[in-house]
Order: sequence, then C-alpha cells, then structure tokens
Amino acid sequence: MADVLAIGAHPDDIELSIGALLASVRRQGLAFSLVHLTRGEAATRGTPEKRALEAAAAAQVLGARDVTILDLGDGRLRDSDAARQELIPIIRREQPVLLLAPWIEDDHPDHAAAGILVRSAWYLAGIYKSSPTAPSPHRPRLLFHYPSHHVPPHLSCVTVLKEDVDSQMEAIRCYKSQFHDPDSVEPPTRISSASFLESIVARLRHFGSLIQSDYAVPLIVPGPLPIPNLASLLR
Repeated sequence: MADVLAIGAHPDDIELSIGALLASVRRQGLAFSLVHLTRGEAATRGTPEKRALEAAAAAQVLGARDVTILDLGDGRLRDSDAARQELIPIIRREQPVLLLAPWIEDDHPDHAAAGILVRSAWYLAGIYKSSPTAPSPHRPRLLFHYPSHHVPPHLSCVTVLKEDVDSQMEAIRCYKSQFHDPDSVEPPTRISSASFLESIVARLRHFGSLIQSDYAVPLIVPGPLPIPNLASLLR
C-alpha cells in the first residue's frame, strides 16, 4: 500500500511536474506509487519500450514503491468506462490517502483527460458495484491536482528542499530519449533543449519565491483544505 498515488498521462509527466514533491514524500518516510496512463507511443522521440525502462529508472531514483504503465492511448486518452476499470483496481489496491493527478484544464488534451479520468475513478473506487471484481472499495481522502502547461491563478505551494529538486532532476534525466542529449540523432523538440531542463528548476524557484521559500511545487486543491490551527499558517 502507498500513502500517495501519483498519476500522469505519459511517462515523464509526473517527474517533470511533481518529482521534487515525491522525493520529499519519500524523505519524510512516506510511501508513494506511480501510474503512467499511456506508453508514450505518440512522442516524437524514443519508443514505448525505451520509455518503460526510463520510467523504471526514474521511479527508482525518486524512491517509488511501485510503478505501473497502462496502455490507454497516447493522444487518445479519454475518461471512459473502460479506462476507469483499468484505474479503479490500482487505486483500491494501493489504498492511498492522497491521489495526485494532472489539472483538468491543462492545455495538453491528454493531461486534461487524465485529470478528469482520475477524478472519476477516485469517486467510483469507493463504490463497490462500480467495479465488483476489483479489491475492496477505497476512496482516497484527498485528491489534489498538479499543473503542467497551464497554471491557474489560485494555487497551494508546497515547500521542497534542494535535495528534493536534485532528485527530481536526476529522475528527469533518466528519460534520455526525451530530454537533452547532445549525442542524440533523433529530431529536436521543445523539451529536448538544454534550456528546457533549466526552466524546470526556475519554475520551482518561482513558486518558492511566492511563499518565501527557496523551492516549492504548486498544487490545485479542488475542495476545502483542512488547517489544524491558524498558528500553523502564521508560523
């Protein structure tokens, strides 16, 4: 079982967006698992087979308890009953307290569809008859979304340490087929430039500056966020 279950549309989405957050989860003694909803077969660079190896290496760097790659169609991801039935058993098996999913209004259609799919599966995972052959019903207490391309104006930002950021960047570099590799002969893309990797750290620094921290990871919290007491905020 995992305390946190992080779900992304393609291998590398999770690492790019919340790698440092997951590294901090592991550093604090909590367990997390990863689910990539597609194999990344529509990407300009790399192959699904290579990306599966890269995903396993990245998961090991971050300290994931488990990593699962589903085959729900890169470029064709949808919130469908068939897709829900793939995801619900994993949620029930892992029994997380917190579910992390892409933001439902992301510019990338697969990212937005992933967020909507996870939200549907999150709810239905708590209803026995929605998937009677899956493990016992379990609905995670918390569902948070993380932004990727589109960053909405209202965010919560979670402080992470430099060592968490270093782990995120190490995990991202496991995806050699996708990101900067001066020896690659594959077609260049926006994310394969050296400056793109630099922008990941800059983004973490930007959100950290908003909360007087060196680095932070943004999250979208759809519902009320419990605050133990006002003093915890004031400190």
